[in-house]
Amino acid sequence: MKTRSPEEIRQFLHDSVEFWNAGRKEQMFAVYRAIVPGRMTIEYIGIPPLEGWAALEDMWQRFAGKVRIEPKEVMVTGNEAACYHLNTTLGAGTAPRPSIELYRFDGDDLQIRYFHQAQI
Repeated sequence: MKTRSPEEIRQFLHDSVEFWNAGRKEQMFAVYRAIVPGRMTIEYIGIPPLEGWAALEDMWQRFAGKVRIEPKEVMVTGNEAACYHLNTTLGAGTAPRPSIELYRFDGDDLQIRYFHQAQI
């Protein structure tokens, strides 16, 4: 069963945002695969949890290259993390939208919960 240090979790969160913003899909998915050898779920609060790999692929197809993430706060305690981000739709001329993201690592698995002010 995989265990992760707070430093590993913080690095994963940093790298995933960096690769997202740079449009480097293969590298972003690789950091997810390295830290999640088991099951991953992604939940957009308000709808049931989704199978994580399919949801991550869908997110990439719909928003990569269109939304830039600006981390404002990242907190890691034990096997959990909370992130506060501003998400800017590129070229839209609209104000950034905040999001709160919760990550819970449980053995080989990862549960992600997104609180977004956006239609999905």
